[in-house]
Parts: sequence; C-alpha cells; structure tokens
Amino acid sequence: MRRSPIEVTLLGLMTWSLLSISVGCSALAATEEDGALDDSSIAIAGGTILFVGNSFTHGHEEPAYSYNKAAVTDTNGSGVGGIPGIFKKLTVQAGLSFNVSVETASGQTLGWHASNRAAIIGQPTWTTVILQEQSTTPLPTARGGAPTAFTDAARTLRALVLSKNPAANLFLYETWASPTGVGTQGYPSGTSGLQAMQTDLRDSYFKASRDLGFTGVARVGEGFLRAVDQGLADPNPADGISPGMFNLWSAQDNRHSSKYGSYLSAAVLFARVTQDDPRSLATGAGSAADELGISATDAGNLHRIAHEITTQAEPPVGGGPTRLPATRATFTGAVTAGTPAVLTGVAQLASLTTAEGTFTQLVGATAQGITGGNTPSAVGTAPANANVAASGLGIHDGANNVGTGHFQFGTAFTAKTRFFIVDSTTTSTTLGDSVTVTLVNASNQPVGGYSLALLASDFTPSAAGTTSTALATVSYTSGVGSITGTPPGTVQSKLGAVSFSLTDLGVSDVTSVSAATGLRLSSATLDPNIVGLYSVP
Repeated sequence: MRRSPIEVTLLGLMTWSLLSISVGCSALAATEEDGALDDSSIAIAGGTILFVGNSFTHGHEEPAYSYNKAAVTDTNGSGVGGIPGIFKKLTVQAGLSFNVSVETASGQTLGWHASNRAAIIGQPTWTTVILQEQSTTPLPTARGGAPTAFTDAARTLRALVLSKNPAANLFLYETWASPTGVGTQGYPSGTSGLQAMQTDLRDSYFKASRDLGFTGVARVGEGFLRAVDQGLADPNPADGISPGMFNLWSAQDNRHSSKYGSYLSAAVLFARVTQDDPRSLATGAGSAADELGISATDAGNLHRIAHEITTQAEPPVGGGPTRLPATRATFTGAVTAGTPAVLTGVAQLASLTTAEGTFTQLVGATAQGITGGNTPSAVGTAPANANVAASGLGIHDGANNVGTGHFQFGTAFTAKTRFFIVDSTTTSTTLGDSVTVTLVNASNQPVGGYSLALLASDFTPSAAGTTSTALATVSYTSGVGSITGTPPGTVQSKLGAVSFSLTDLGVSDVTSVSAATGLRLSSATLDPNIVGLYSVP
C-alpha cells in the first residue's frame, strides 16, 4: 500500500507577554514560553516496538485478547495478542515492517511496571515504546486519581528506555472514559460525564508528554468520544445498543474495550506512530477488521475517526485545564468597601481576577428556561422570575438551586474566551456547588458532547463560617427563607466564582463548535448570580 503521510496541524507556540496588556486586563505575572516539540514530521516505518500497559492494552475478551498472538512477542509469556496484535496486522496491511512485543499485566500501573519489569522495558533493542497508564491514575485526585504517581512513573520509564537507546521514540497511550468509569469516579452519567472524564484524561496525558519530553500522545480515548459524538457508538450500552450503533466497551463491564474499541485503539496508535493514513487500510477478506468480525462500514468509520483525531489540533501549549477559581472581584452600585466588599443593594459585577489576570470587559448572559425548586433571591426589589434573577451582570440577585438553565451570549466563542459562574451560599456553609456545563446552540440544544463537570472545589475557596476569602457578602431581603433569614436580610451569604474555557469543555478545534452560543447548567445545588464571559489577551 502506498504510504500517505498524515498532515498534523499543531497549534503554534503561544508566548504570553503579560507585562503590557490592553485595557480590560492587568497582568498578574509573566509566563515562560512552553518548550513543546513540534513532532509533526516524525513518521516511524518500522523497528522494534514495545507496548507497556494492562488490560486496556492486551484486551479484555475475545476476539481481541488473543488476536494475532503468533505474530507478536509476549515478553511475560501470557500468550496475548490484543491491541498490539491488531496494530501488527495493520502495519502488515500497510506494507510496514515492525517487530511487536507486549509487556502487560492486568490492573497494574506504570509505577508497578517500573518496579517489576525494568529488566524487560530497559532493553536496548526497543526503538519505539508505548506506555499506557492504569485507567484512573491520571485523573485529578478529586476524581480518585494519582496524577503525580503517573507523571513520576512516566518519567522513570522514559529515562530507563533512553538510557539504553537514546534514539528511541516514546509515546503515551491516552485511555478512554467509560460508562462504568464515570460512575465510579464521580462524574455525571451519560455523554456529559464521558466528556468530562475524557477531558481530565486528555489534560493529564498531554501535560505529562510536554513536561517530560515524550514524542507524543496517541489520542485513543478522544477517538472513543468522537465515535460517540458522531452517533456511531452508543454512549449508554447498559440500556441496550441503539439500532445502527456499536458498543465500544465490553458488554461484561462497560469499562474495558470491546472488539470495536480495541480496533479503534489500534487504528489510532497506527496513525499516530506511523503517520500513515488509516483511511487507506483494507477492510475486506483477510484484513484485521474482517478477522475480528467488524463490518467494512464500521471499520471505515473507525479508520476515519482515527485519522480525524490524529490530525486534530493539539490542546493549547501549556496544557492542562484552565478552570481557575476567582480570587478577587470589584463591584459598582450599592457597595460598601471592605474585605470582602458588602453588597447593600443593587450592584453590578465590574471585574473578576483569576491567575490569568484581572478582567473588566465582562459580558453577562441572558438566562432562559431556568428550573429549580427554590424562589430567586434579591437585595431590594424581588426579581420577576428566575430568568431575570440570573441575567446580565446584576450581582445583587440570583437563582437558588438551579435544576437546569440555559445561558445565551449570542456571540461566537474563541480559544481566548473565558466563561465564569458567580455562585452564592450562606456564610455558615462551604462556598461552591458542583455543576455540569454543556455547550448549546441558539435553540438550547447540545453542540456535540462538549461538557464539563465542575466541582464545588473549583470555585473560590471559602470554608464554612468564614468570609475572609469570599469575593463579597450579601444579605438577601427576598426569596427563600433559609437564605434571607427571619426577618429577611438577617442571614448573610457570600460569593465565589470559577472561570473555564472551551479547552476545559473538551474543545480543541474551535471551528467544530461554531454553532455554540451558550451554556447549559445542570445542578441540584448551584446558586448562580451571574453567568458571563470575557476574553484573555
């Protein structure tokens, strides 16, 4: 087969010069330019390749588990083929020559492999090594992960490989979110939870790759999510597979990969390592797809997804999430200065400060269709309804316990857009409420599967019984009795906020969400005073 190199478009390196910034943002600190490599020219046509991982690499069930095992070397003698076996077959179909080896152990972390399999991984024969971490370890600690352990193990194994062969290429194998995983790790159910979990995995893998100097990341998990977003894979197999869709996850546990998921994994790895176009791979008799029982139509779609996800622009240089707690705010109107400021009547949010700077060019959203069990609260005249209470930049009122609400901006979003939510709670409780945020269009319909699960801990930190770090305090005089007190105005509330970006929502290609004009907020506890946006320089 004629080789057709994939054209990989990387976002340019971005240098923030925060010492001189246009009106609307005053810098807090300058940052250094990220030294990430542009690896778009690296195409590996052969050599000895070692896959290191667990059951997300060797496969969980047949036909993937033992597929093509005679053509790969299982260094542990377990007799597995798995995703490396499928990868090997794809390279043969492409006319490439790879010697493929597998070093896997079910349920183990990269740290375990570093401690117990260094003699195998540290052989000078490997020209390419692919490392797959245990499925939840790269997640934030609040989601049950151990990201520092992931980074430390990746660093150790990279150093080990390069000490034996300095010319070796090393890739990180980004794993996938799953219906079972979102439940066990505390994410929302459904597609929004898959998106939120995958965003955390993606951020962690790319940060490790850039910080440690890996050759790159094989974006397998994002391939899974793209198949869901495009209506090819069923996001909730537990209630049955929808007609015309397939299941990426094992029917046994909805966590490991099925034959479809294993095939997609191998196709993404093939595209990333070789830089060949997987859309040219055969699907007929004798092909890997045919031998696994995958139809030509499904295989063609999986090839296309592998191509799309591999050629997709990488997350912004600097990596990691941009969701940041607000540390300061200023207000206009009926405000009494202090630390924190006290809102005594009708007031407007004038500026918001995060680690990225202080921003004054704020745009407040117009609320639509807010549902919730509680009456809105306000200082002064009570808002007419929940939509009025959570519209614009009026900080003096807010919706209590918003079940669901749509917040429309009527403007195009860019990579520099920062959304924010100002939340309130009584002084006696800890500030912050968990909420799921989803991109919507002008008709309030979700745009793809772009969602983010914000935790209460993402907001301005403020412990129960104290206001010292709050953005402001306010005593509502109308609304819910537990919020206003008896008589009204005797219970004090405090304000906090969080900012986040399209990157946090899982968007790496802004044009793919050109129809997005607003946000949907879903929570049982969120008390939003303002939903707004601003732009960073």
